[in-house]
Amino acid sequence: MKFLRALFWAFWFGSTLAFAAPESKSILVAPNVEIPVTRYSAGKQSLILWLPSEIGVVQAEHDTAVKLARRGYSVWVADLFGARFLPVAPSSLDEIPAADVAGLIQAAAQKHRKIILLSSGRGAAIALGGAQQWQAQHPAQSIAGAVLLFPNLLTGSPEAGEEAAYLPITRQTHLPIAILQGDKSPWHWQLDALKQQLEQGGSRVAIKTLPGMRDRFYFRENALPRERELGDRLDALIDDAIKSLPALKRKSP
Repeated sequence: MKFLRALFWAFWFGSTLAFAAPESKSILVAPNVEIPVTRYSAGKQSLILWLPSEIGVVQAEHDTAVKLARRGYSVWVADLFGARFLPVAPSSLDEIPAADVAGLIQAAAQKHRKIILLSSGRGAAIALGGAQQWQAQHPAQSIAGAVLLFPNLLTGSPEAGEEAAYLPITRQTHLPIAILQGDKSPWHWQLDALKQQLEQGGSRVAIKTLPGMRDRFYFRENALPRERELGDRLDALIDDAIKSLPALKRKSP
């Protein structure tokens, strides 16, 4: 009996690993521009398009993608920096055109009915810019929404006493958006203003505050025990955020 039980769990675990096994692929989005994508396939219904932040793609995001695939999502982790041979740095984000992300969305839309954009930090601007361009080109189609982890959509760090200024795409976006933000983040103080800015473009926004969390909590080298613990459950946080998007969409005018 013990042998049969061990055999069953070995078969189940092995099947799960195979189910979420990554596949590397390059997607042509412009002449001579191919974006390397790591794909975790789980079906043709829902696809999470995970776009990098200014930090680039980190291993914790691949680990979370595996868990999301086990939850039934297909996940594409895209290396936008590598596609244009750019160094991984905040300044490089300005050299990545929105058309690259729009091209990825179009490639995804050919195979998946529901597309969710996912990014963090300064990568939020790339995600929203690509969504806006794709929506303008495909007005009869829609994106399910975006999940933004500790997004930074400011034009820069405001001086003490100055009002924060936001990137124009913040006011030009029309999407259901779920934001996950730690209350130890330096940007936590501007969540209400960010929500107002996003809503100017017609977006509907839900904010979930993560107590005791800093930005990048799920891949910090100096992560506190509670940050590591929540980082291990990042897939559940993202899953809950995605499930909140349809309710936001129904509230749109």
